[in-house]
Amino acid sequence: MIEFSRAHTIPTVIGILIFAWFIVSFAVYRAEFNAEGANITTYGKALWWGVVTFLTVGYGDFVPVTITGRIWAGVLMFTGVIGVAIITAKISSYIVEQALREGRGVVTTSKLKDHFVVCGWKEDMHEILKHILAFNPGMSASELVVVASLDQAGVDNLREDPELKGLQVVVGEYYQAVNLQRAAPERAKKVMILADRTPGLNGVIPSVTEVDARTIMTAMTLSNIARGTLVTAEIIDPKMDQYLKLAHVSEIVYSREYSRLLLGNASGGTGIANIIYDLLDPKTATLITTLPVPETLLHQTYPDFKQKFEDLFPASIVIGILENTGNSQRIKETALRQAQKTPDVSKLVQNLKMIKDLKCNRPVFNPGKNYLIPEGAMAIVVRTRNEDEYEVKDAGPSENHAVA
Repeated sequence: MIEFSRAHTIPTVIGILIFAWFIVSFAVYRAEFNAEGANITTYGKALWWGVVTFLTVGYGDFVPVTITGRIWAGVLMFTGVIGVAIITAKISSYIVEQALREGRGVVTTSKLKDHFVVCGWKEDMHEILKHILAFNPGMSASELVVVASLDQAGVDNLREDPELKGLQVVVGEYYQAVNLQRAAPERAKKVMILADRTPGLNGVIPSVTEVDARTIMTAMTLSNIARGTLVTAEIIDPKMDQYLKLAHVSEIVYSREYSRLLLGNASGGTGIANIIYDLLDPKTATLITTLPVPETLLHQTYPDFKQKFEDLFPASIVIGILENTGNSQRIKETALRQAQKTPDVSKLVQNLKMIKDLKCNRPVFNPGKNYLIPEGAMAIVVRTRNEDEYEVKDAGPSENHAVA
């Protein structure tokens, strides 16, 4: 009973006040209605006197004249003063707590849905967050949640940027389950894990192995607490990607490998670095991205699909198909259910082998004329910004759009 009262303080106090109001008002009415010079002569007048008394307003239009009535009035005044003080204190405490929670970067989990979670920290975090907003039209800063080990100055510095107003921050180590759960990843649209090389409390920069180990630990935790959520993870050592695949990471960003490949490609062709930069930079007129394939264009040959898709969306030029998009765990579960439908044992074994070798988010550029657009595929396009905004009611889930 005591624990219930503590958890429901305001409802309990209000209940006691209402009970005292009815009972004391009735007692005062019984003591007053026949008394000489009394003005509380009906129960309705007693109720009005009671509410004015326990709310400490004190109009003075009705007052008890008997000793019994005044004693009951004292009881009601005492109860009202204590009750109103408790309610006022609880409300004030709640307002102060909310302000402190916001200052500490504590997120109200119950209000989060279809948001974007970023785990970890980078020196150029402001720009990364702005790029995420730029590549996700319609997303506001309040839908971004950063989980990182920051001090109050770091939190304030982020929120001082006008473009990041409303940004939510969970302060704590991003690879710890308790901090990840505060960001409600199970209801998130997507989670991105950064290769965080922020120096520790001792000022030492973590090694590549330590950074990748934290990324893998975070991915493993998310696979348990946010099964089905799309996860993108940045990794430094490409040899460690096998562990991310075991954690059902949807997309792996090989940051160091990309730099090496870009340098190699730039040496063999003219302007390759500029082309890639312009396709990734949110300030340029074009971008490379993926868009859902309308159901009406599934199972068509690639040349027919390309022509019809570009007719529907003139601002987009199709350059390939992304197969098996979305969360890898769900894709394989769906494929497994489909594979088990055949009664032929040899066919079943063949299907299971194909599932084992299935690659999620597999790009196929400019496939042959006999290539049929499979289910779960997305179109890889070079697209003009701010034109031909893509909205297809019968398309696949929009959360599969690539994020640069």
